[in-house]
Amino acid sequence: MDLVILAGTIGQDASWTCGCPRPLLPLAGTTLLERLLAMFEHNDSAARAVCANGHADVIARHLADRNVGRGLMIVEDGVPRGTAGCLKACESLTGASTILLVGASVWFEDDPEWLLEQHRSSGNALTVFCASPGAPGCEGSGFARALKPAGIYCCDRAALEYIRPNGYQDLKEQWVPVLREAGLRVGAVTLRGGSCEVSDWSSYIHVLARSLSDERLAERGYRRLVPDIWCGEDVEIAPKARIVGPVLLGHGCKIEDGAVIVGPVILGNGSHVGRNSWLVRVVAAEGVRLPPGSSITDRLI
Repeated sequence: MDLVILAGTIGQDASWTCGCPRPLLPLAGTTLLERLLAMFEHNDSAARAVCANGHADVIARHLADRNVGRGLMIVEDGVPRGTAGCLKACESLTGASTILLVGASVWFEDDPEWLLEQHRSSGNALTVFCASPGAPGCEGSGFARALKPAGIYCCDRAALEYIRPNGYQDLKEQWVPVLREAGLRVGAVTLRGGSCEVSDWSSYIHVLARSLSDERLAERGYRRLVPDIWCGEDVEIAPKARIVGPVLLGHGCKIEDGAVIVGPVILGNGSHVGRNSWLVRVVAAEGVRLPPGSSITDRLI
């Protein structure tokens, strides 16, 4: 099974990301896109492609700097083409009989092999995976009437023949009706585990909190101080600082006396939190220095 990732655009409504493409938003020791790529690390034969609009070069530089995504093919979607159109644009980059299509801002727990098994056993030409009940955005009685797509799709290669090679091609409004008219099966499968598409600050904080419970942080060079607090090497925490997890303190961080940190919080390597500062639901890049008395809530710095 090959993987095609839709990285979308930065978007006019995404000022909360401070110009960072959503796929590159930091999680605990990784990013949304890197986590997705890591789920395919065990399959060396799978082709992997990313289709982005307006920031393909930013993604390429980031992955190169992190030495991640070797063999990954990055396509600039300058039109744009729509979900199905982007998949068609990546057709020549793939060779497998089955293709998994995932939004780069989607976080999910299920194993890709389980997704493939569900697709094949259902006999679908296209499988739309849907969020499980209780996932963000699925609360309330409305979920009982209509499943919420999770931004994850699996299709047979033969189904790509029903996408026009040119022009905007939407998945739900254009591709699905054409497949059904051709007598091909389109079905929905509910994910077993959690999933969330990061579209705003609230969904990002939800995913951030889940990422801070990942036991693999120990494999990435972090040690657990208490159940919800992880830190890297050479971290200094003053005796009178107060930290409420989930929190990740990067390598070389310094937290001065009187500082209060309430998670979910990630502080990048070398960050310095001044005396009597107050941080609640904050993500800071490397080397950020917060002066004494700072008060910051719900911010990406």
